[in-house]
Amino acid sequence: MLENSTAAEAPPINQPATNIANIAKTSEHDLQKIQDQYDVERKKRLRPDGPAQYVSFTDEPTNMFHSNGNVAIDNSLLQEKKARVLIVGAGFGGLLFAVRLLQSGFLRATEILFVDTAGGFGGTWWWNKYPGLACDVESYTYMPLLEETKYMPSQKYVNGPELREHANRIAGQWNLSERALFQTVVNKLAWNDQDRQWTVHVTPHGQSPTAIQSDFVILATGLLNSPKIPKLDGLETYKWKVFHTSRWDYEYTGGSPSSPTMHRLQDKTIGFVGTGASAVQVIPHLAQWVKKVIVFQRTPSSVDWRRNHPTDRTWWAKMVQGGSGWQRERMENFNSFCSNEDPLPDIDLVDDGWTKMRSFSVLIGSPSGLDQDHLTRMHQLDLHRQEAIRRRVESTVTDQATARALKPWYPGWCKRPCFSDNFLTAFNRSNVSLTGGILAEGQEYDLDAIIFGTGYSLGGSADRGNLTVTGRDNQTLQVKWQKGLTSLHGVMTNGFPNLFFPGPYQAGASANQVYVLDQLAVHVAHIISEAGKLTSKRNPGVTVIGFTIEPSSRSEGEWTSKVLMRARALGVILNCTPGYFNREGVQFGDLEGLLAAQSGIWGEGIKSYVKEIEGWRRTGGLAGLDIQSRHDT
Repeated sequence: MLENSTAAEAPPINQPATNIANIAKTSEHDLQKIQDQYDVERKKRLRPDGPAQYVSFTDEPTNMFHSNGNVAIDNSLLQEKKARVLIVGAGFGGLLFAVRLLQSGFLRATEILFVDTAGGFGGTWWWNKYPGLACDVESYTYMPLLEETKYMPSQKYVNGPELREHANRIAGQWNLSERALFQTVVNKLAWNDQDRQWTVHVTPHGQSPTAIQSDFVILATGLLNSPKIPKLDGLETYKWKVFHTSRWDYEYTGGSPSSPTMHRLQDKTIGFVGTGASAVQVIPHLAQWVKKVIVFQRTPSSVDWRRNHPTDRTWWAKMVQGGSGWQRERMENFNSFCSNEDPLPDIDLVDDGWTKMRSFSVLIGSPSGLDQDHLTRMHQLDLHRQEAIRRRVESTVTDQATARALKPWYPGWCKRPCFSDNFLTAFNRSNVSLTGGILAEGQEYDLDAIIFGTGYSLGGSADRGNLTVTGRDNQTLQVKWQKGLTSLHGVMTNGFPNLFFPGPYQAGASANQVYVLDQLAVHVAHIISEAGKLTSKRNPGVTVIGFTIEPSSRSEGEWTSKVLMRARALGVILNCTPGYFNREGVQFGDLEGLLAAQSGIWGEGIKSYVKEIEGWRRTGGLAGLDIQSRHDT
């Protein structure tokens, strides 16, 4: 474990849930006073350039950023030129789609092909290797397929190397280890209506572009896969070292992901840009090795306790002895508290900072969100949490000016909450200082290196970056959705047959993204496998060599209407402090607001969304889908 543990006892079980009625109410005057301060702090951070203040790595010279190593390309896979299912992305999402398809009986592992720019399985857990890297969602609920792999995580919150190992474990157990083209860019997808196949144009690292044919394509590229840095004049000519946390350069710092002894920094002054989720993990470790680290902050994070501890084997055996279904039960118990369901389960199984943050439901959706007083109740709950976090900063950070700067003045749902037991204390070290910008108040800094912990651009099915997706009638996905995003269940769209994507738009959301990905993987596997069975039933005695699946315009229009009926949190998030949740605080006009609402999540919460798609599956018949078969002539 890379972050210090503060407890060694077994995870608490049978923890009673806290009732909202037990939270003392704050007066309207005090609540308004706090919200006024939130607004003042928000306005300080608004910029007219919005998202344009950042640039993604693809727009910058590649030699500025460490690649995390190259791997050999498996040329035998390129020579195949054909896959039944091509999955763009080999992280936990891509692996879940593959495993659920295999479990459905629809295909064999040799008919699947992954394509990923990373050098191995794991997605973000392959790219990110920075010191202190760990998952901030409980590993017993976050790590996928624990029941199937029978793996016991080493700790409540495991580190990055263990998560990478688990991705490889999944690939190995389902014979997928040799079915991936790594360090390969997917440039574009084009649907061929005559052959009823996708042509996938790829460029392997160091090789010429080539094309692969596939019956089905699944876009599992992840939410946070495009690292960003602020636009800074002169950065391209800066003569010293520059890298992003997602491309950590151990050749420069010394150490390795499993042993981050960064001895090469002992005489260095490092500028670290950002105090978000990555920074909260990195800075305590960086501070132990550098001569000095100057932290440049725009907006402080809301940092709660983490309290990690090793997994108790006796407790683990007791938890899993119930057999099949224990992990989903634990995941959904976690979701219940984060989504503020009513009534709540009697027992909080996970019992951590996430499940105590019921106001996070403002961001991810809640069944109580339609109530007129919902937002007021959430502000009441959130105020108590944020006040406790601000008091913790006061009592921990000894320098008063630094403590004031580290206090988060915004509702907790406006930025990703963070959890650490040693981030705040790092600022009590003599070699750690905090300031507001690289040219703060006209002061320049002499730095040996700049490390950007500035996160990612929020992506998803409607934001494919440099990947062009062209469907029927030569229409691109980007052009279609400029008029408003439409889909069926957040996983398919009309005009793009046999193309699937895992939301997040028009789908459910959770603080545990792996649960969402698994539910969508099960759903897509059901659609594909049932469509295959249906085409066989429709064509007795005829050899079916392929089929297409596509939602009708009417069905995706009806689904979009359901999403809009539940689009409640958008206005609240727009008024948050600038961040990737609200496109850096950019305000929308009426038409832009409607289009943004169409790109929203299922506002009634993840439980409601799963109930909706499971009910659709139980009804049978694949309602709303146009399924066409291709016969052997």
